[in-house]
Amino acid sequence: MLEKALSWLERLGGIEAVLGERIELSWRDENLPREELAKRLILGLYQYIASDPNGGLTTRKLTRFLGLGDARRLTRLIRIAFPDRIPPPSRRIPGSIINVLRREAGIDNSYVEEVAGKYPRLKIGYRDITHDIRIPPRIDEEVARSAGWISTARCKQYRQICVTRNGLKRCEAPSYELSFKRHDLPFLELEFIPFFEEYFNHSPLIMKRSYERFGTRVLDVCSRIDHRSVVSFYRDVLGIHDKREERTILFDGELRRYFIAGLIDIWGCISFSKGKPSIQLIIPLELKKMAEELEAELGHKLMILPRCLAIHLGWGRRLVEAIEKYPISNPRLLYPILWWKETGELRKWPL
Repeated sequence: MLEKALSWLERLGGIEAVLGERIELSWRDENLPREELAKRLILGLYQYIASDPNGGLTTRKLTRFLGLGDARRLTRLIRIAFPDRIPPPSRRIPGSIINVLRREAGIDNSYVEEVAGKYPRLKIGYRDITHDIRIPPRIDEEVARSAGWISTARCKQYRQICVTRNGLKRCEAPSYELSFKRHDLPFLELEFIPFFEEYFNHSPLIMKRSYERFGTRVLDVCSRIDHRSVVSFYRDVLGIHDKREERTILFDGELRRYFIAGLIDIWGCISFSKGKPSIQLIIPLELKKMAEELEAELGHKLMILPRCLAIHLGWGRRLVEAIEKYPISNPRLLYPILWWKETGELRKWPL
């Protein structure tokens, strides 16, 4: 990777080019020759890293730095510049396109074989190497938020055939399974799937099941995360317990706020009362230990119901203050609150 980075730096004009005039991109750059577009993208990437050496490299941050405004424009430019680096079924994975630019520029040191020494407890499967799985080199706010998502999931064990030095043998393969409803499809499409594609180069399996219940058509959506190193990152590195009964709130400070935001993304149910939005968290009974910690953290009373636990997060202005402290990302919850905050009107999510 270092040799590729040095080669690109020489082709771009050395460190003087990186510290020189800032690169800004627009949709018009689609018409540039591929080689010229590739140079501009990689030079912009180097300039971004030089401007914030300790910051995380994500699609959103790089998009803003390059002045594009929309991450889809950045991914389109990367597709045009490096079409032979993107596998054929690539139309649906915008989150992982940034990984093509990272690797082509020679600056990505986050693939599993390169971070194994950083996380001694990380377990790696042979498929993780062959599928180019990445592991976040640093635990930032988005990783903490995703840990909140995963903390709501069931951890299941599947038997599979593993290749060992002594031949084939049966072994237990862990996976996380999350359940969603039809109204969570925008969250899956805009936040959940792009996160795992960008940070892990892994597209979670999504399964849909439609059935009729009490005369109403119901759509259940399940997602499975089953790559050994991805599961091990959350279990063995971040410390999410296999048993839901033993799970607790992780992290301190800023990361803790984002972890709780991830819990709200999954457990939150929005409703409208007296012209104001409100959110109630519906928590499974087996996660009582975490719910009690959440009660103390949020300062709201935990209600024990026959089939679940519930915490009322607030309504109106108190709710706005809550989501500013805990920056949620689920559009089903976030958009109606932001609309009410700006206009004073209620607008329900269309799903």
